[in-house]
Parts: sequence; structure tokens; C-alpha cells
Amino acid sequence: MLNSQLISRLQSPSPYLWQKIATALCFFSLGFSTAAWAPLIPYAQQRLLLNHADFGLLLLCAGVGSMLAMPLAGRMASKFGCRTVLAVILAAFLFILPALAISPTSLMMAITLFFFGASAGALGVTVNIQAAQIEKLMDKSLMSGFHGVCSLGGLVGVLGMTTLMGFGLAPLTGALVVSVMLLAITMLAIPFCLSGQSSTTEEATTIEKPAKKALPTFAILGIGLICFVSFLSEGAAMDWSGIYLATQFNVPAAHTGLAYSFFAGLMVLGRFSGHLIIQSLGEKTTILLSALLAAAGLFMVIFAPVWQVVLTGYAILGLGSANIVPLMFSRAGRQKSMASHVALSYVSVFAYTGSLIGPALVGFGSEIIGLRLVFTVIAVALMSIVILNHLTAGHKESEKAEGLIAGLNHKTPA
Repeated sequence: MLNSQLISRLQSPSPYLWQKIATALCFFSLGFSTAAWAPLIPYAQQRLLLNHADFGLLLLCAGVGSMLAMPLAGRMASKFGCRTVLAVILAAFLFILPALAISPTSLMMAITLFFFGASAGALGVTVNIQAAQIEKLMDKSLMSGFHGVCSLGGLVGVLGMTTLMGFGLAPLTGALVVSVMLLAITMLAIPFCLSGQSSTTEEATTIEKPAKKALPTFAILGIGLICFVSFLSEGAAMDWSGIYLATQFNVPAAHTGLAYSFFAGLMVLGRFSGHLIIQSLGEKTTILLSALLAAAGLFMVIFAPVWQVVLTGYAILGLGSANIVPLMFSRAGRQKSMASHVALSYVSVFAYTGSLIGPALVGFGSEIIGLRLVFTVIAVALMSIVILNHLTAGHKESEKAEGLIAGLNHKTPA
């Protein structure tokens, strides 16, 4: 019986199956390409001989590039289609990653990080727009699964680069290996990405209505703030967990990628099991408990007596953070006050600003009050998600979310 059902599905695949697979591959590329940078960070800081504040200033260049690129990405995706925009961005990553590994001066690193941030931000916006369209076209809850694939890509990227560095390979060699793998993924995914004609009728109708609000509503701002805080903690884990291990516990640079590996590994687990958690607890309760769990994990990092406990804390932080952002992107895509691609662009600006500018703020703050106190501020911010979640989830939106989640009894998440 099971074999006959499997054969039937293979012979008559569901509509948009290949578009869904392509979207998943693009999410994988987003996590893979950005996380591969994390193990290179201690090497970059040592190569350039920079303190935390100066290195934080360099990381700010990535945030500036991201902020400038994200609003444009939404417009470009709407005008030219996600396929074209994704192809250009992924092609840029092929050259940016090796440049990050060898930039010999602070100026060169600043320029490279600017384009790294611009590419990462634009890729994040565009792939989430495509994911929201696929959700509508297939009438399935897919966002948590897509973001799970992104986390899986991040795990593969950071573990792969950490392993290569552990074997004694030069940073440039590791970056070139990652670029070759990214090229292969890009060639598989791009032909099946959505073109400019892929918007749903509902989306087109929403875009055409001039009376719809162009400025973000309170709900969109609240959703954006939640994503900002969640991505801030993720960005701090990516960019500063290795430095935290090296400076606080004297862990060798070749092994500092373990902290983010634990974070990414539990995030993958949380996202791929997210549909079961949401189905059992509901959207609002899942976000509430996730925020508290993430804060608890970061507090464990702060008060850890040995580096092994730090790894456990980052694992708990990753598990708690896993489903917050996917649920927020889905919530933004469901609202009717503006076109979903506009709402998702606003939310993405908040989200990826937290991921890319946040680490720079961590660097500045650490020079003044130390990394532990900066992490404490982030942990308190994670707890504030409990309040923002309540304010941004109206009764009608909760009913829509529960109806979508209920469909998971008969539909796979990704």
C-alpha cells in the first residue's frame, strides 16, 4: 500500500513540486553561504590585528550593505521575478566568499563585507518572497520547513568549513570548496525558481489596490521587531560565539566553530520538528515558549563555568530560536493590510538588520561593558518577544494560523 502510494506520487507529482524543491535549495544556499563565514571570523580578526570594537566596525559594513539592498530586492523580485534576482545574488556569492578569506587590509575587508551583507540581505528577502508565494500556490504550511533547510545549510556550511580548517587547509582553499558546492546548488535550483508571472491572483489583486497601506502597520512593525531580536541573537551566535570561546576559554581557533555548530544543529532539529510542535501547542504558545527557551540558553552561555557548558547553552539557544522567525514570516504573509511582498520586505529589513548590524553593535558594546553583559542585554530582549507576540497576533490572525496548522495532519511541511 505504501509502495503504491509512493509510486503514484512519483508518477503524478503535485503541482509546483519542483518550485518547492528549488525554493528549499535556495534556502539551503542562504544558510550554507553565510554560515561558512563564521569559522573564518577568528582568522580574519587575527589577520587584520583588530580589537573587538574595530572588528565590530568592519561587521557594520555588512549591515549597511544589507539595509541598502533589502528594500531594492523586494522591488526587483516583483518586477523581474525571483528567478532572475536569485541567479544574480548567488553568482555574486561565488566571488565574495573567497574574497572574505584573503582580504589583506581593513579597507578591502570592509568593501567585501559590504557586498557580503548586500547579497545575504537581498537573498533573504527574495527567497522568503518566493516561499510565501509557494505557500499560497500549494495551500500548505511550508515556511518552517524552508527555514529548517536554511538552518541545515548553515549547519553544513559551518561544520564543513570547521572540518576543513581542522585539517589544516588555508581559509582560501576552504572558501573555494564552498563556492564550488554553491555553484552546483545554484545550477540545480535556478531553472525551477518562480518567474515574474508567479504571483497568485490574490496577490495581484492586493498589489493593484491603491488604497492599501504602503507604510508598515503596527503589527508589521511588531513582527519586524521580533525578527530583529531573533536574528540579532543568531547573528551574535554566528559572529561572536567563536571569539567568545577563544577569548573567555582559550579554545584554539580551529575549534571555535563548534559553538555555532551546536547552535545550528539544534536549530535544524527544532525547525524540522516545528510543524509537530506548532500543531500541539498552537502558534502563539510556540513562540512564547521558544522565546523563553532561547533566553535560558543564552543565560547558560553567559554564566557557563567551562566551555562545554557554553556549547550546551548555544544548543538550547538554537532550539529556542528555531521556529520564531518562520512563524513571523508566515504571519506577515497572511496579513491583508498590504501586498505580502511589501510586508515581507519590511519584516526582512528588520530581520536581517538584526543579523548583520547586530554583531557590530555587540563588538562596540563588548569593548565598553564586555561580551557577557552584551549577551545579557540580548537575553532580556529575547524575553520581550513574549509581549510583542501577544500584541501582534490578533484573534482573526490566530484563527487563520490554527486553520493552516490543522492542515498539517494531512500535508507534509516541506
